[in-house]
Amino acid sequence: MNQLIAVPEIQIIFPKDGKVRSRKIVKRSNARNTGKYPSWKMQRMMQWESVHEGNAMRILDASPRVISFYEQPCEIIYKMNGEHRRHYPDFMVVESHRREFWEVKTEVDANSVEVAERTEFLKTFLPEYGYSYLVVFAENLAKQPRLDNVKRLNKLGRHPVPIIEQERIRRIFNNNPVMSWEAFEQQSPQTLRNVSRLILEGKLSIDFNQPLSSATSIHSNFTAHS
Repeated sequence: MNQLIAVPEIQIIFPKDGKVRSRKIVKRSNARNTGKYPSWKMQRMMQWESVHEGNAMRILDASPRVISFYEQPCEIIYKMNGEHRRHYPDFMVVESHRREFWEVKTEVDANSVEVAERTEFLKTFLPEYGYSYLVVFAENLAKQPRLDNVKRLNKLGRHPVPIIEQERIRRIFNNNPVMSWEAFEQQSPQTLRNVSRLILEGKLSIDFNQPLSSATSIHSNFTAHS
């Protein structure tokens, strides 16, 4: 006979009064390393409190499946092992059919008893409230050459591609489904910026785990986005 497991009460408190974060990150009095990241996807300056969170923002910006993401999005109040606890996840990541809280930790920190217990608890019970929960390893976020590729494309592809230019590039790929990075380098800096933006949007794709160079192959995904 299956035993029913009672779902504990969890409070998820989002910012009010037009605020975008549950707590302030960048302060003049901060002794720790904090900073800001200009997200093209979110169209605002985002705040991070570790370089690992900054890396996460860059990768989320460059992930086509991610619609939006928010730093320090809420306060989670829950009771575990008889104690009331509070937790501020680092991010809420929104995809078309999923909302997920991210906590960015080094692998050592993630495996500490306190964090591991909290992770298991929230992974088990947050889905009952419509959210998944993920601990993202800082070491994975810093992997090369992916991180350098992400930084370069985010810098090049900050601005939307005009529809006429997008159609011109689509027609090029209709004739040649795979093109080299060099082919667009030879056209103009603006064309390369447009191609970079289309990669960020998922209409074109590259292998992020290989160094970005003149020989990099760019594949068309326009059919999937039509």
